[in-house]
Amino acid sequence: MRLKRFRIQNYKIIDDTGWIDVDENVTALVGKNESGKTGVLRALWKSRNNANAEFDKLNDYPRDRYSRDRKGSQYVVHTEYRLTVGEAKALAAAVGHSGTLPEVVGQETWYAGEDKVDRTFIFPDLEHLRPESDAIVQLVDAVMTTIGTDHKNLIGALAAPAEAARKEASDGSKLWVPQNVAVLTAFQVALQAAAPEENILSAEKQRVTALVARAKKGDPLAPAIKWAESNMPVFIYFDDYGQLETRIFLPGYINQLKNPNAKTRTQRALFTRSGIDPQEILNLGQIRAQGESDETVQRRKDKRRALLQSASFGLTGDWVDWWAEKRHRLHFDADGDDLVLQVSDEKKEFPIPFEERSQGFQWFFSFYLVFQVESDDQHLDSILLLDEPGLHLHPTLQQKLIDFFDRVAQKNQILYSTHLPFLVDGDRLDRVRTVYLDKSSAKTVVSSDVRAGADHDTLFPIQAALGYSIAQTLFFGRRCLILEGITDYWLLKALDAVLAIRDPRNVLAEDVALVPAGGTSRLMPLASIMFGAAGVGGKNMLVLLDTDKEGSNAKARLEADLFADDSRVIMLGPVMGMGKASIEDLAERTTYVAALNAAGYKVTLNAEEQNADCTVDAVAAAFARLGLPPFDHIAKTRAAHWLADRWVADPGAVEQPTIDKAVRLLRAINQRFATTETAVKP
Repeated sequence: MRLKRFRIQNYKIIDDTGWIDVDENVTALVGKNESGKTGVLRALWKSRNNANAEFDKLNDYPRDRYSRDRKGSQYVVHTEYRLTVGEAKALAAAVGHSGTLPEVVGQETWYAGEDKVDRTFIFPDLEHLRPESDAIVQLVDAVMTTIGTDHKNLIGALAAPAEAARKEASDGSKLWVPQNVAVLTAFQVALQAAAPEENILSAEKQRVTALVARAKKGDPLAPAIKWAESNMPVFIYFDDYGQLETRIFLPGYINQLKNPNAKTRTQRALFTRSGIDPQEILNLGQIRAQGESDETVQRRKDKRRALLQSASFGLTGDWVDWWAEKRHRLHFDADGDDLVLQVSDEKKEFPIPFEERSQGFQWFFSFYLVFQVESDDQHLDSILLLDEPGLHLHPTLQQKLIDFFDRVAQKNQILYSTHLPFLVDGDRLDRVRTVYLDKSSAKTVVSSDVRAGADHDTLFPIQAALGYSIAQTLFFGRRCLILEGITDYWLLKALDAVLAIRDPRNVLAEDVALVPAGGTSRLMPLASIMFGAAGVGGKNMLVLLDTDKEGSNAKARLEADLFADDSRVIMLGPVMGMGKASIEDLAERTTYVAALNAAGYKVTLNAEEQNADCTVDAVAAAFARLGLPPFDHIAKTRAAHWLADRWVADPGAVEQPTIDKAVRLLRAINQRFATTETAVKP
């Protein structure tokens, strides 16, 4: 049975979330601190748990409405669960239902007045089995109609009990509730007393008797309620995982089991997972008993050592599958009444105390133990609510935590809250629900989809996760051509689209991804990351640079620090037959000036500027001569926009010299990708 959807009302800063659908395996609640994520998880937990946690209207009801609402009854949590086929058959069999199998069951929790909380199970597909109290009204009216026609002398004797039955049963309650059973029984007694003869109103008496018998049977769905109570999952809420310590004082641990806390919970998981019986380890380490031989004492010590060594080996073999940063080995040892936990790794073979490892390691291992044990133990089929997990983990391990959730979710459905980008799966944004505060009411809003209702800070982790997912596609899935800037991207993409119509033989290869670096200052870090990322070493990556001072400097840095030679760097000048060239030189100079004028710059070139080595030098000189602002990236961006739009809109109007230069450039890129071998500078 898995949670299908929920609705929370009247809790903390939540007025009403509306119905929120959840993923059948893992759902992420993403939002800022103080947005209400914890409130959502704790409300679900209090609706059904094994920790005896209850709603308290004094502390849980929205404070701004408490004074006026405290005496009334209000809903707080609605949950609806999807049944498996096997569960649906079991539920139907419990109530003797032979029709269409039920698909869902639900639970409603509400504040019952000021000091109580009440719950009931909901069976939408089986509600027809529960007759309403209006059956009483219909029957009483039918009886009184018959009396009025054939036995007018009985009207006075039955008028009062008939009116009482109508009054009690007219509220739409269920047939079997005590007040309805009482008034229906009273009407039956009055009818029998007023017409004791068997031949008077015999049919009506039989109908009343049958309805009384049906009412006295109680709720027809009572077996379903019993089944739901036994089979509906409980919520398990985690906000303090309790990290292990280097030393565990065994007598203290055994005594604390009577009143467990977060620490003993994790220690218990450690013992369960490793197969260690703490009482046995304690007994085997006791001092020599009176009359105990040396051989017996030594055998006890040997047995304890063997048990601890065996536990160390088995636990290590399972753990390393999840913690891939290094290969760690866990070591159990005993010192008097203390169990000592130490850790070694592939670089530091000498064991060191557990608490001297990183916070991330300690958290992940403690987390791992609790989940692996409790998802197989008393939490089997429960729904796990995780509040801000993975705060101490490195981003790569936060991503690994997502994979871990998927594994755990095979047995336990998970809902977790986070504001960390790397705990949002960019490939599964359908699992994300945003949680944010409404700007006008300052109340919590939960969105069933990733939409613009949330503010920028709420959406940032999702945007970052999506960006990372896209970047991973570029890093690992394609040939990558790194460009200096966004204008290079627009112009190359536009000319590639033009060639697809005018000269399809020379378009860019389909698997080439264009990646703008945002300037030469950012080019080196981007190239280093992409070239060093897993998977890229065996794939092609090229860098396209302007043939100017900045481009030449970037080329020198790439060859000195990253590439073994210049095979991965393409310079625009040689490709276009120019000594100095930038991406703007793909356009005819007069066309580029027209683009600037269309963008609002009044530019004309004199004879000297017409003969400048490259378009950028010519335009920069003209800007200075005409008293315009410096020719910078803003002007280049506006001109590139105009050119790209014009070329794509009318491919036939692109000048032939521009087509020729584009063909030479794209052909050079394709050829270089085809011939370049991986070369990484040591």
